[in-house]
Amino acid sequence: MTTAVAPQVIDVRTLEGPNRCQIVLAAFDSLAPGESLVAVSDHVPRKLLRLLQTDHRGQFEWSPLEAGPERFRTQVTRRDAPLGTERGVSEALAWDHDRIDALEQRAFELFAAGDLVGAGAVWTEFSFGLRRHIRFEEEILFPAFEEKAGLSPVAGPTAVMRHEHREIEGIIEAIGRALAGEGAPLPLRSDLHRVLGQHNDKEERVLYPGTDQLLSAEERDAVVARIQAS
Repeated sequence: MTTAVAPQVIDVRTLEGPNRCQIVLAAFDSLAPGESLVAVSDHVPRKLLRLLQTDHRGQFEWSPLEAGPERFRTQVTRRDAPLGTERGVSEALAWDHDRIDALEQRAFELFAAGDLVGAGAVWTEFSFGLRRHIRFEEEILFPAFEEKAGLSPVAGPTAVMRHEHREIEGIIEAIGRALAGEGAPLPLRSDLHRVLGQHNDKEERVLYPGTDQLLSAEERDAVVARIQAS
């Protein structure tokens, strides 16, 4: 059985001097594939992302965990890939599905163990990650697919996906209230698994591969880079 290694946390706010990003990059260089670090800052770490996209293109996953207003936390995970590897929509977004699903699982494990504070904290991270995933799909991925496929945003598969997104958002909001003591979360969790499971399956079987087929390798890589910056 493999034990997950907790991410190294680097609080950039405590560092002095002009080379704070270089300290984070040095820590990233020491990671093995699959390992992560979490950078904590008082602003969106755009410079760090630009440096990673330049110096470690294709070698990292970028996962914002919290976005202010006073604290920003971003998880950076090392990929097992050569420098310069071009990204694809299917592998990048399916990876994020798995990351988000793991947070949901952990939140309910803590809930079952009676750790309501811990469950609420992890659920907040899950909710943030899923809402961000929905947002970048609707703002970046869907328009790219619609343009290449010649589809309208009010018809076709992306229209269905947008409708399902609204349903998913309603369920996760209700579960958040239930975990805070305003109801029973387990029946709502069953609803979430039903709707989100079917939704993710359609995306991974149809939408993501279809987008990859419609876009060139350079276009796919550019979409993933825009998603990271979103």
